[in-house]
Amino acid sequence: MDSHLQFFDFSPAAQATIDDQEILDNIDGRMHGPMSGFMEKYFGKFRYICQGASLEIQVAERVRIRCTIPSAAPSPSIFLEWFSNYVSRESDGARGLWHICEDKIASKRESTADGTSLLLAMPPSPACDDAETKWCHVQVIGQFYHRGCVCYQDGLLSLCRSAHQVFANQPTRLFLHGFYIRGSLIELWVFDRSGLYCSDVFDVQKDFIRFLSVILSYQRMTDQDLGKLDIIETDRAGGYMMLDGAEMPSLRKIYLESQPIASREGLVGTGTTCYRVRSPESRRWSSVLKLKWRWARERPENELLQLASESRVWGAVSLDYYKEVESTAHLRRGLRWGTQRKFTGLPPPETHRILEEQCGQVDYNADGFVDYTKETGNFFQNRILTCAVTSPAGRPLHTFQSLTELLQVFRDAVKCHRSLRHDAKILHQDISSGNIIILDEQGEGKPKGVLIDLDSAIQLTEELETDVEITGTRPFMAIGVLRGEHHSYRHDLESFLYVFLWIVISSHSENPPEMSKLRHWSNGDWNELAIRKCLDMGQDNFAIILREFTPEFHSLKSLAEGLRQILFPLEDGVIWTGTHGSPEAVDELYDGMIRAFEGAIANEGGR
Repeated sequence: MDSHLQFFDFSPAAQATIDDQEILDNIDGRMHGPMSGFMEKYFGKFRYICQGASLEIQVAERVRIRCTIPSAAPSPSIFLEWFSNYVSRESDGARGLWHICEDKIASKRESTADGTSLLLAMPPSPACDDAETKWCHVQVIGQFYHRGCVCYQDGLLSLCRSAHQVFANQPTRLFLHGFYIRGSLIELWVFDRSGLYCSDVFDVQKDFIRFLSVILSYQRMTDQDLGKLDIIETDRAGGYMMLDGAEMPSLRKIYLESQPIASREGLVGTGTTCYRVRSPESRRWSSVLKLKWRWARERPENELLQLASESRVWGAVSLDYYKEVESTAHLRRGLRWGTQRKFTGLPPPETHRILEEQCGQVDYNADGFVDYTKETGNFFQNRILTCAVTSPAGRPLHTFQSLTELLQVFRDAVKCHRSLRHDAKILHQDISSGNIIILDEQGEGKPKGVLIDLDSAIQLTEELETDVEITGTRPFMAIGVLRGEHHSYRHDLESFLYVFLWIVISSHSENPPEMSKLRHWSNGDWNELAIRKCLDMGQDNFAIILREFTPEFHSLKSLAEGLRQILFPLEDGVIWTGTHGSPEAVDELYDGMIRAFEGAIANEGGR
């Protein structure tokens, strides 16, 4: 297969939905480097033989590369042109194609205005090399800046933006290779669900053979070397998985719906992705497959689901299959670890100006990751990839078919939350639009909507951690959670209000309109979000939010206002966001919200 460099636009519009602050919150304090043993683990011990203008490089035991030796290492100013020509010539044995695209997001920031992404992608089909290439085909990511004075943090965040896209579009990926070039300095990176870690920084021009070995070996790596986990296969009926050890015959081979019904955004974390599935003998999507990287210290979700079933929780889903597939500790075996690191912070604008003036005159930037970060005192957090199948399958919340159905789903989801807390002593802690599903063909007295995904749930009988970790889905987090308070039942009920507003204003789509006030609930740090939501829950700003209800939903304005008053009573003229923990207060809040939804259901039925 011929290998060449292609200029391609990898959906910059999709990238624009990822906020820099959100990426920073996700990765900061979850970074390691430089890692002892990095080069040997991924590239083996370099051995090479020079024969005139030819070079034979043995990178690993099974990877031997023959290539020509360029007359000189490229300078940063001509690097992209050189790279394009060189990889086009050295194509023997290559599996993928290099693509180059301008970083449209970074170009809007002065600090990374010259950013360019280099992306190695496998062709969509061996029989069709010119088919459209997408993020689901990308196997290695790179970020290049011809000026060494680029703001280090912004450049690395741009690389993380590409990594985010790859993981979002390849939910079964185990890890991802990447590289970050500033001027002639390069760091090699690997991303997984526990974080990201790098090699020592080295100079492309001074260690040119090493650089060639790395770039050429990326194209010749096996699927296993690249971090791919091919557990989803395809036949004429569609994508399917074989579930080893499944007790139910109908689950030994399952077909997946083409698109996931829910996915967890974020590079580091659970990476939760859910598909509706069916048996080969049926056309009905009867169950849900869930892939998740759980933190090893957390209680496995299968135990909480079993507890909910044993406690006869109203609306609890059934666990039909569970298996642990891989762990990041196993993936990182052979590496030596220290504490995790975080950014020290950006230099002031005046410093940027001085560095810009000095760029090209002073080699002040001959350093790497460790020089822009500091130790945190925290250690690596092992994550375990789990595969679970639950039933029944439901529809996403935004697919509701009538206002009555929507209201019934919310009412029953609140009742399910109450039963989880009361009967199984489980607190969900992540009420979001993706964690409430609609159930069809339910008989009288059966729930029309239930809660799924106990990824973040805790058992209330267990001792609370001293250090509070902010948990939840950003747009739906309660004010108290954003302020670092211990998660309570009331915080989850507050999240129900945010989800309700989100679904109504989104009007049968997954996200609110671009100009919606709710869009701002996803951007900024935790403190900014807490202040913004606190203001939005005040009477005046809430009235502005209600004006976003389209005519189809005008009848629900009074319900929204009623829920706001139940959750945020006034105390001394200021809305109260705290939690009353007495049994009477708990029942009063649950009863109030359930009655509010039942009243709205009755009103809709009378229209």
